[in-house]
Amino acid sequence: MNNLSESRLMRWWESMFLSPSELKEKKITPAPTLYKAELKRCQDIDAVTLAEGFRALWFNLPKDITGITKENVTEENITEESAAETEITEETKQKNMILWAMIAMTLVYVKINTTINLATAAGTKTENDKPIVSTHRFAQLQAAKTPEEFIIRLRRILQQLKGQVSVLSLARDIEQWMKEQHQPRPRRANKRLSVQWAMDYYKAAR
Repeated sequence: MNNLSESRLMRWWESMFLSPSELKEKKITPAPTLYKAELKRCQDIDAVTLAEGFRALWFNLPKDITGITKENVTEENITEESAAETEITEETKQKNMILWAMIAMTLVYVKINTTINLATAAGTKTENDKPIVSTHRFAQLQAAKTPEEFIIRLRRILQQLKGQVSVLSLARDIEQWMKEQHQPRPRRANKRLSVQWAMDYYKAAR
């Protein structure tokens, strides 16, 4: 994920969640309400890739991610026939599409963009002196084995957090999780997402 893709992702999220006045100030066209509702109903990655909200994001990402050069493609007229393929392997394109579908179906549960990452928010203590997200539920997220299981558990945790986390930090976490799933050799322990999350979670829960 680079600055350009993060910028496109941020504007996509903002188009669904910012107020009319904020959108006007940023000169962002409001997204149809269908986008958010449809993505929230999606329970698996295949369904997400067919959703209009995802297509609006996917066709606006850099061509080194999608393998597509936009030519006369707009949010109002998005068709695969109007796009030309670039040099990117089909396997890479499929992996990228799965990753961005995971990001899209998760970020629709983020209501307010903050500066706090997921693990820190989850470990933050409530008035009862307990973390917002229990250690058991957080451990279940870390133990997820498939993309679908990972996203389902992420969504549940985001609902507990009332959708208040950093949009880009969460997207980067999902990207790192996917990279680790495809690595032939495990990363050094202190570089793995589960370790980074655990450190942030327990630091916040002190």
